[in-house]
Amino acid sequence: MRRFRFVVTLFLLALFMGCAGTRKPDPEMQRRVEYVKGAMTAVANALQFYYNDHGFFPKGMATLRDADYLALAPDVEREWELKYYTGGGQVMMVEAISRSTMPDGEGHKIIYRLPDESWEGYGITEFP
Repeated sequence: MRRFRFVVTLFLLALFMGCAGTRKPDPEMQRRVEYVKGAMTAVANALQFYYNDHGFFPKGMATLRDADYLALAPDVEREWELKYYTGGGQVMMVEAISRSTMPDGEGHKIIYRLPDESWEGYGITEFP
């Protein structure tokens, strides 16, 4: 009987270990991630167009909107705070940080690094 319990315990432990780290995004999360990635790409493009036209980057997102370089869907702005970082005449990074109104909660980050066009964070390399 002891041996049977040991084998069952070992089997369950192996099963749990095999499942560790295999979480995949659910379809709704993946849809949200793709949606905000599209908005982040639009921000990066708008920043570059603004820079090409004016020779400098805008002071904030409001300037991009007011100058008609960028129009984001209301739900993106309601669920995500978008920030950007520039340097050397180019956009270096666009960052999205989820707000409390986002279905999975606040504090999740998605980072788009433009020099190497890499993505990381919520739903890409991290899963809640």
